[in-house]
Amino acid sequence: MRRALLQSLFTGWFLVKKDSDNSVLAPAPLPDPEALAVREQLERVTASAAFRNSKRYPDFLRYTVEHTLTGETENIKERVLGIEIFRRDPDYDTNSDPVVRMTAAEVRKRLDQYYRVRGHEHEIRIEYPRGSYVPEFVWPRPAPPAELPPLQIEVASKHGPPRQELLYVVLACVVAGSVLWAAIARRQNALDRFWAPIFDSKATVLLCIPDMSIMVRDAEKARPQNPTGTIFGDALSRLPIGFQRDEVSFVDAYTVMSVASALTRRGRNFRLFHTEDATLDDLKQGPAVLIGGTNNPWINQVSSTLRFSLAKDGPLDYISDRQSPASRQWAITWQNPTTDYAIVSRVFNTTAGQPVVIAAGVHRTGTEAAGECLSDPACFAQAEKLAPGDWAHANVQFIIQTQVVNEVPGTPNVVAAYLLH
Repeated sequence: MRRALLQSLFTGWFLVKKDSDNSVLAPAPLPDPEALAVREQLERVTASAAFRNSKRYPDFLRYTVEHTLTGETENIKERVLGIEIFRRDPDYDTNSDPVVRMTAAEVRKRLDQYYRVRGHEHEIRIEYPRGSYVPEFVWPRPAPPAELPPLQIEVASKHGPPRQELLYVVLACVVAGSVLWAAIARRQNALDRFWAPIFDSKATVLLCIPDMSIMVRDAEKARPQNPTGTIFGDALSRLPIGFQRDEVSFVDAYTVMSVASALTRRGRNFRLFHTEDATLDDLKQGPAVLIGGTNNPWINQVSSTLRFSLAKDGPLDYISDRQSPASRQWAITWQNPTTDYAIVSRVFNTTAGQPVVIAAGVHRTGTEAAGECLSDPACFAQAEKLAPGDWAHANVQFIIQTQVVNEVPGTPNVVAAYLLH
């Protein structure tokens, strides 16, 4: 009852208003009932999958929402947020340490993911306008009135409609169906067309991620070139093999969880495999989603004939381009990288004969950015702009670049894309 009353009173209302000269007015504190409703929504959001495994993003949300509810928006500025939330020094350089801006971008992205989940569209929305850290609260609009049933025309005839009239009816239905189908096709974006072969398949989808045992093996192989990595690998190798097999990267697990959630919402079944356990026969049973990096052998195998693939050259880890083999423009090292890269692919003509989706980072933060891109229409819109064409049926590959601050990736940006029919 209370929620219905609030929704009717505050339909479409924004907390931050502007005066006649378009300058932002300091908002007054919300009345207690409305503030309570926003705080309840805040708890639902921070308890969701997009936020509960992080400390930084919920802290940013709580600080900015609470100060807005109490009208203390003068404290919602980049430097103050950096000091209060992220414990930066009072004189820290906001240009060289954009932690607040990157966190705000990530929070906007995760809020968008939260409200895309079915059932959340009727909840109070917490939104951050571009260029502002002051949130806006939007109450959902009332449901529109039910549409009137379509007008039905009856032909008064004991023997049914004349043949000519029946022909007109059939032609009208065909034309209407064609228009409707064309409208639906236009509404589909690149993200929808990319995932359609996976989501529309009736077969069980295989989700495949690497475990720690592969890291141990790779460290042993790299012993001559990477002594530091070998020390790390030696420490891991002393752990029981069962423990190694049970441990997976949080980034990989989070990405596979997002894909599994999307499959579940569409009523599709999936199987989760370690890369060491998945066989070619498993991949032949249905579509597959491969997550990880060079530590996922199936990613290496499927990508071996594609234009873009992960590669290594001494201390450099990079994305190789078959059309420019000598290029190292997408290369990084392990020593505190400030940039990372990843490949997102969807391939049809694989040895398994099934469509395969790949999210593969050069390093961990690249994989995280690729995982974020997999559900971000804006990311796919960038890729489609660089490589327009038949996204429903062609092989698709694009490269993501992300800025890294304190081992946290920023918004993924597409820097190259390629379609192969």
